[in-house]
Amino acid sequence: MIDAKRDFDRSLEELLAGGIVKSGEKIIDPCFYCGESTAFGYGKFINRVGYIDNDFNGWACAECAGYECRVCEEQIYLDEDLRWSDDLSHCHEECLSEEQNQIITMFFELGGDWELPYDDAEAWFTDVIKAVS
Repeated sequence: MIDAKRDFDRSLEELLAGGIVKSGEKIIDPCFYCGESTAFGYGKFINRVGYIDNDFNGWACAECAGYECRVCEEQIYLDEDLRWSDDLSHCHEECLSEEQNQIITMFFELGGDWELPYDDAEAWFTDVIKAVS
């Protein structure tokens, strides 16, 4: 049976004692991907995301929860990816050209995915060019 008060008191005692990450050999709140702790006070608590899989109900850190860049294939930190088109759906800003980044900036200033009937900057820019030609 779950005793919420006892569990809360024990967690509070561990936090105050500085033992929140390791209790013996067990890592508290491990990231699903890298296994490092996402517990409070150890650098990966902020921006962690809930992760539920068949046998895992826990967390993923922001470094692991992001996407792989379609250009350089390096990991992109959570929410720092840019979408140029369907083929270049997750990219680092530095992996796109200066012109692409300028177009993406205009796209977002006009409402981006939320207010425009487009889900990527390339499709929007193509229609803008057709309209003014």
